[in-house]
Amino acid sequence: MGRRARLTLRTFLVSLLAAVGATVVTQTPAFAAPNFKAPFPCGQTWTYSHHSAEVRLALDFVRADGGVTNGTPVIASAAGTAYRFSQPSGAGNYIAIEHGGGWKTYYFHLSAYSVPDGAVVAQGQQIGVTGSTGNSSGPHLHYEQLLNGVGQNIAINGVSLAPYPGSYNQKYLTSDNCGASAPLFPAGSPTDFNGDGKDDIVAFNLGSLNDVYVATSTGSAFAGTSVKWNDFFGLTGEKLLTGDFNGDGKDDVVTFTGGTLGDVYVGLSTGTGFLGGAKWHDWFAPGAEVPVVGDFNGDGKDDIATFTHDAQGDVFVALSTGTGFGAGVKWHEFFAPAGEYPAVGDFNGDGLDDIATFTQGPATAADVYVALSNGSSFGAGVKWHDLFAVGAELPRVGDFNGDGKDDIATFTCNADADVYAALSNGSSFVGTTVKWNDFFCLAGEFPYTGDYNGDGKDDIVVFSKGSTNDVFVGVSTGTGFLGGAKWHDFFGLTGETTL
Repeated sequence: MGRRARLTLRTFLVSLLAAVGATVVTQTPAFAAPNFKAPFPCGQTWTYSHHSAEVRLALDFVRADGGVTNGTPVIASAAGTAYRFSQPSGAGNYIAIEHGGGWKTYYFHLSAYSVPDGAVVAQGQQIGVTGSTGNSSGPHLHYEQLLNGVGQNIAINGVSLAPYPGSYNQKYLTSDNCGASAPLFPAGSPTDFNGDGKDDIVAFNLGSLNDVYVATSTGSAFAGTSVKWNDFFGLTGEKLLTGDFNGDGKDDVVTFTGGTLGDVYVGLSTGTGFLGGAKWHDWFAPGAEVPVVGDFNGDGKDDIATFTHDAQGDVFVALSTGTGFGAGVKWHEFFAPAGEYPAVGDFNGDGLDDIATFTQGPATAADVYVALSNGSSFGAGVKWHDLFAVGAELPRVGDFNGDGKDDIATFTCNADADVYAALSNGSSFVGTTVKWNDFFCLAGEFPYTGDYNGDGKDDIVVFSKGSTNDVFVGVSTGTGFLGGAKWHDFFGLTGETTL
């Protein structure tokens, strides 16, 4: 895949000639700081402190909202390029993000990384997991803002947190870092909420309202801007997905509370709305685990799975009974560890959903592995592709040629805005540089997949977010995606979860 390199670093030289000789004075310009936001997930409240031994005006953060600090996602406080480092005797596992203009942020003592080295990350994107690696007395997040290598008083939303307190529980910060994909979204989730064979779109507005809006597909557009299907589902910080959990042909909504509760709530679809959330499981996908949805035993009812997404790399499944999810059972003991991107799909077309993982390294290590379901466990991970979804690209899953086997796509979501697809032949994904669209999904937009015109082939959709809030669809021809056509002109605001 071709990539265009861009030069972003500018330097300035000011020369002062004195009467007695020439003296060159180099000055660094004062670039405006990015609008830094809190380095932890939207809606969470943390307390912070600074002690005299801290370097470069750093702050240490720990949770103060009843959640557990250890294992909580660490997210980018501004967009940039993330680099991974390890200093066992000091900062432990840490990430530095270069934001341009001489600005940099540090995130120390991580228990795990969530992005590959050199990844381009968006504000609000998960970059790691809070821990206590290195020289640390307990789980916390050490955070710094630097300009040209010099520590600055930390400012969030343009407001300085100085003067710093000398101990915790004196000052607090609640995160409004709600952009990008703070939770890691699996690569596909069905959204046919009225059961007419055409996938629809949904927006969870979170925040203080917690409303759920749906715009149903007509086959050529999404109808409805303010059609509320539920007025209290999905709180800030929860992970929201969709699936047909009772097997009635209409997709429902599910939310995973994560954290220390680990509850799972389902809102069943009536075809015109979602019922109130009912608890279907009281301990699943806790902490920062990554939940997914799929019909893993092939009984027509979608189940739930969770990737621990850490060094253990375990995968647990809880099967649907139609009114609840059964006990979580380990179906795989090492798949999609920290830093990889998990996904679900029926890749061999046998009616059982399988799991996949995108390693997302550089071109030399951007592999895709699949573990097939036998109805009661996942088999060994097998490499199905050795160059796909490089770096910070966004991988997705769908049956793009309509042959009953799920395929993979990747969105560059940058100025190139390319979309590549690799089709499944039942035992591997075929195609490395097969471009299916050459302008779809710019930086900051959110892509997804679904069969929006009901022809049996999955299409692509993008939510522009930002100031436009448009929704564009690229319909699949079976060998490519057509140019993006606007199907809605106001749906899915910045900070909302859209599928």
